[in-house]
Amino acid sequence: METVKALELLGEYTAGQWGMVTTRQALNLGVDDVTLHRLKRAGFLETVRRGVHALTASSPSGARAEQAVWLSLRPAVAGWERPKLDPDGGVISHHSAARLHGLGELVNRRVEMTVPRRRTMRDPDVWLRRADLSETDVTVLDGLPTTTPMRTICDLLDQHNDASHVATIIRQAVEAGQVRLDELANEIGPYASYYGAVPSDGAALLEQLLAQIGLSTVDMTTRPSPITWGQLAGVSWGELKDKGVTWGQLATMSPDIARRLGIASATGEANNENKPEDAT
Repeated sequence: METVKALELLGEYTAGQWGMVTTRQALNLGVDDVTLHRLKRAGFLETVRRGVHALTASSPSGARAEQAVWLSLRPAVAGWERPKLDPDGGVISHHSAARLHGLGELVNRRVEMTVPRRRTMRDPDVWLRRADLSETDVTVLDGLPTTTPMRTICDLLDQHNDASHVATIIRQAVEAGQVRLDELANEIGPYASYYGAVPSDGAALLEQLLAQIGLSTVDMTTRPSPITWGQLAGVSWGELKDKGVTWGQLATMSPDIARRLGIASATGEANNENKPEDAT
């Protein structure tokens, strides 16, 4: 098959799958293995993981590893055709979900997912956990089903993660307006006994977790809250100076979050504002 024709066919998938296509999807379009190999050798495609390829002209997001694993769970089905709770797919969860939500400080190179039925993958960098999820447990981030911050915190507690690490995630999630303390206390009660909270309920566990990082629920409800990403939705570069946004916040904003909030590239707009007008 001619290169131009093959790229046109693959575009049916890559346009809606973060620039990626699976081998199975390509074969269904009539693009065989020989053609895929030729496209890779010519520099048009690159392999992201076994059975998943990306156009080299596409810009990878910080979630590419998770996106590729998610695509590989149902390699013949287009991403946009899969339901949020896919009985044959999975949902990004645990530390991977925390990272995509911008929570936590640990570097986690393993892709963690929750699946509705028991299954395994040979890749040691992919961890699958079987569990039942409800509609309210899952949100969609740039087309990728991901556990909500609330569910993510509960999953990390269920996994018996370090208390101070979970507390940091709670602090960040509360400050970002992603979870509420009262709702969180109601949800984390089942994990109180493992962490030795007294009494064994969610409110006591929440206090105990926050104490690990020198905070309390009173501190969290009375301390001044920083500007959250939600408050920046639709804000232009010129308006940011009136929002109390720090350079540190801008530096930690991922391109994915910026796109979801409708915030244009700060650097690009700043440069444009600082450009002198052409002499007339």
